[in-house]
Amino acid sequence: MKKFLSLMGISLLALMLAVPAFAADKPITVNINGSNVAFTAGSPYLKNNSVLVPFRVIFEKLGMKVLWDAKTGTVTGTSSNLEITLKIGSNRATVNGLVKKLATAPVSSQGTTYIPLRFVAEATGGSAVWDTASRSVMILTSVDTAKDEKEITDLIHLSNEYLNSENAAGYYSLVVHHSDQTESIDNMKEYFKSYDMVNTIESVDILSIQGNEAIVHTVEKSVRKGGRYLPDAQVEYLNTLVRKNGVWKIESSESQDSTVLLTPEQGKTAAVLPHHDAAAIKDSLSKYYAARNAKDIDGLIAQTTYGKDHEAALKENLTEYFKGYNLVYTLNSSNVFYYSADEAAVYVEYTIKEADSAESQTQSSVYVFSKSSGGLWTVDDSYLMGSNTSN
Repeated sequence: MKKFLSLMGISLLALMLAVPAFAADKPITVNINGSNVAFTAGSPYLKNNSVLVPFRVIFEKLGMKVLWDAKTGTVTGTSSNLEITLKIGSNRATVNGLVKKLATAPVSSQGTTYIPLRFVAEATGGSAVWDTASRSVMILTSVDTAKDEKEITDLIHLSNEYLNSENAAGYYSLVVHHSDQTESIDNMKEYFKSYDMVNTIESVDILSIQGNEAIVHTVEKSVRKGGRYLPDAQVEYLNTLVRKNGVWKIESSESQDSTVLLTPEQGKTAAVLPHHDAAAIKDSLSKYYAARNAKDIDGLIAQTTYGKDHEAALKENLTEYFKGYNLVYTLNSSNVFYYSADEAAVYVEYTIKEADSAESQTQSSVYVFSKSSGGLWTVDDSYLMGSNTSN
């Protein structure tokens, strides 16, 4: 029995000795472009201030094919324009045939060949940063971004195709979601019922790709084909994309600038409408501007169609606006250029004067009016077209 226990002790000691000393330390993690690398053949460890890692997974994660020569203990990684060769026990490696000196030679341990991580990262054109506190290596590659750029561009165009085909579920399948998307999908379906717009991507400019995040600037044009009225417009968006499980998705899209695609000539072309509707719209517009000049919040809200649900927020916003600005509006001209039985679009030119100075500004806007069941015309929305400062 003592002999058996003694043999067990020797076996356990042997097993303990077979485990590298680094096993007692916090495991080393390796991250490539924001994604953690999983090592199944062995764990990364430090030797002579160099992090050594199993060769196969790191070469493959860096986009290289791997060749292992067991007879010579040589590992080779290749890509379309790169070949790296390392040999167990040798502090010499070759990169595209050029001999390079290694700070630490590759080693074989428990059937796995370990190679110096920093050397491979830099030989492939990337960088490796060691964080002592977290015992982690961050690798940023400088691999050709053509594949990412194509995937990102394809994603932007596919999202646009889903919008134009009124495929709400398809669109939101391309969007990162942190909660149930049912409400968002239903809201988009309601939008499709009301509006018939055709959107085109005028340009896609990928501003940056850093790891699993990309910033993309797009210029898009939206043209009305039917449904309720929205002015044709060109909108610039700043899109944030993230890569989830290897697939690019839209994190957010923020409007940076919007231009109404309506010329003054088009805005001044009169639509055909009943005289009583024309008079009612003109009267509502006059009351709207009179309330703005009087800072009459209730009177201003009475000329809009925002509804009771938004009244409190609107009152708060208008109160802050009137506190911060002391402006006088002069309505110069207006023209109904689009009309249907319950909707109208009005081109308006007006002058804004700062009450405390002599500076004035002429502007033009499009106001969209809707008609209630009781025949009352009120402002649904407005779109600023342009301005011209004068004294």
